[in-house]
Amino acid sequence: MARKGVGVPVRSRGPAPSNVDLVAEALREAIITGRLQPGERIKEIPLAQQLEVSRGPIRDALRLLEHDGLLEIIPNRGAVVPEVHPIDVLEVYAMRASLGSLALHKLLLDERELPVRTLEKELRRFQRAVERRHAAEAADADLRYQSTIVASAGLRRVTADWERLTWQVRIFIATLHIRYDDSLAIMFEEIDALHSAIVRRQGADAERLWREKFERWVRDFVEQLDTGFDSELWAALTTGSSARPA
Repeated sequence: MARKGVGVPVRSRGPAPSNVDLVAEALREAIITGRLQPGERIKEIPLAQQLEVSRGPIRDALRLLEHDGLLEIIPNRGAVVPEVHPIDVLEVYAMRASLGSLALHKLLLDERELPVRTLEKELRRFQRAVERRHAAEAADADLRYQSTIVASAGLRRVTADWERLTWQVRIFIATLHIRYDDSLAIMFEEIDALHSAIVRRQGADAERLWREKFERWVRDFVEQLDTGFDSELWAALTTGSSARPA
């Protein structure tokens, strides 16, 4: 751990973070950027020395990241960055598809004004990334657009679970080296169509486009792992149906 280094981001505004927050933020950044690889063990003493904190905040941060699914704490071994398997990808995307559907329903049924300006800001960011063919920035803008929908629905528990799963998606992208260079135009078309349905408050269309988008994303993920997409399992996870789709 000490050899690779775990950088701590410096916050320019807002309340001063606790040592636990600083350690957790540093570890998240190291995991999603690939400085900490799947299967790698995190040793408390070198990490405490590197970040110049006691072992108490280290342990609290490790437990926090375990709750978020970013680490596994194994008896007699300690904290380890988990390996990623195809079933993990299917599970996380199925949960995100369902949580997002709940948020969409709540958002579009609410009589309050929709967060159109915030959504359009992320949509424009997405478009600029596509025009520059910057896949990493486009994927980030897509995640931010989705998170804006969920946060705007005002469902506290849904938002908390969503953000926890978003960290796992970022790990998937980083550690599995998923490529989207050839799919950028399709990605933008999907999000643009979803945005139009949301702005027009077309709930059924928005729900359909949301589900289709997630199935395409997870299909691309799994197929790049050379394992093949299990459509029967995906249908079971997202619709509760055990029948094989036609």
